[in-house]
This record gives sequence, C-alpha cells and structure tokens, in this order.
Amino acid sequence: MAVTANSVITPQGPLLAALSLAAVTACATRAPTVSASLATANIFQLVAPTTNGFRLDRISVKGSSSSITAATVAQTVLIWLFDGATAWCYDEIPVTAVTPSTTAASFQGYNMYQGLVLPSTWSVYASTTVTTTAATTALDVIAQGAAL
Repeated sequence: MAVTANSVITPQGPLLAALSLAAVTACATRAPTVSASLATANIFQLVAPTTNGFRLDRISVKGSSSSITAATVAQTVLIWLFDGATAWCYDEIPVTAVTPSTTAASFQGYNMYQGLVLPSTWSVYASTTVTTTAATTALDVIAQGAAL
C-alpha cells in the first residue's frame, strides 16, 4: 500500500473585491440564471475567477449614498456563485432601514463563510431586491478572502 502526503492549500495572497450597487435595478429572481441572462437579471460580478481559485471568508454590505443623511431601505442583497455557465443564489444578506447622520453610522451588515473554497472557473456575483439610487439608497458590497 502506497502512502502519499496530504496536500495543503495555502493562500497565495489576499483577496479583496468591491462592487457598488448604486443606481441599479432590482433583481426579481432567486432562480439559477444562465450566463447570457445575468445582465438583464441585474446580477453583477463581485469577484472574478482567479488562476487557482479562492477562499471566500466574508461579504460585507455598507450603506454608501452620496447624501450623508440618506436612509437605506429594507431589502436583501443576494449573493450568487457562478460556475462559468450558471449563477446559483447561494446566500442573502438582509439590509434594514437605517437613517444615518453626521454622528450616526449608515447601515452595515455582513455574512461570514467558513471553508468556502471556489475553483478557478468560479466567481461571485451580487444583486439587490430593491432598485437603488446613488443619492439615497446606494450600497457597497465588499468580499474578503484569499487567492489560492
């Protein structure tokens, strides 16, 4: 019986990606969506495929309107895993209505992922369930992890 050493996957560098959901139309589906329909479904790329794949650790959502006192509206940010042919709705981050000011923070929320490793052909997309405007209900989506 041959004995082989276990392979260890180590990060080659940090992964940090950002997407603005300012002035975007709402996505009206949670169904698997083929590549050709992503744009018309208002599903946007957050993390591009990498050479060796990547580990996804956290996705954050932050209210980012151009007006410092503009409230967010209740909605959901949908997180999609895309295999190169079809996007699959993987997770949802709820957004609550928050009215910020010069002394109160805008909406912030996040989801953590443990052990989510995506192969080199996969990427991550995001969408929102409510149409946003840059001046009032804009959101930023940030992905953190490691390139493999």
